[in-house]
Amino acid sequence: MLANRAQNEHIAPVINKLKSKQRDIRRVFDPAVQGSLFQSNIVVINLNDVNLEMKKTIPLLVCRRIYQEHKTSFQGKTLNIVIDEAHNILSTESSRETESWKDYRLETFEEIIKEGRKFGVFVTIASQRPNDISPTITSQAHNYFIHRLINQKDLQSIASAVSYIDELTEESIPTLPTGTCIFSGMAGQMPLKLAIKPLESHLQPKSTTLRFSSVIEAGN
Repeated sequence: MLANRAQNEHIAPVINKLKSKQRDIRRVFDPAVQGSLFQSNIVVINLNDVNLEMKKTIPLLVCRRIYQEHKTSFQGKTLNIVIDEAHNILSTESSRETESWKDYRLETFEEIIKEGRKFGVFVTIASQRPNDISPTITSQAHNYFIHRLINQKDLQSIASAVSYIDELTEESIPTLPTGTCIFSGMAGQMPLKLAIKPLESHLQPKSTTLRFSSVIEAGN
């Protein structure tokens, strides 16, 4: 395009797509600001206030950028990417994007997960809906912390992805109490049932299920 050799009919769909996203992207990113994303060892990107389309676009842009930079300047250090609510970001079903854009999004993360280990890049994903995540991605995970799952499709996706879990342990997943999980993976010799120690109250995220009894009492 810079050399004025691009065919307009070939690039028009991409240009139109970029224009439609431009306003949303500029609300999040300031193109005038330059520099590294990492001012400290840990960076948290909160997507609570962005729309659903940007919840897929921003992780794609950020992860691809930091992966390419780390890969190019690899000097033995590691990069750990943690994706919470991963079913929103790594979903295989989406009516808000074209098939080609969805394929590009998933292929980007699949490349990071499959090839990144050679460059010290590791990915941790957390989700309540593992069935919505690309099977290629879930099958690349080496260790699993499995909390209570009830949906049959989610249970089937775990059963197909985790090859080293016995039938008895698998059957106990729907009845796991809050704060308990099953650890299974290459880091352990056998599946283990773990009770996770709760965080102190002032450190806990505000994600507790609302108790209707407390709402009724407050209303009275």
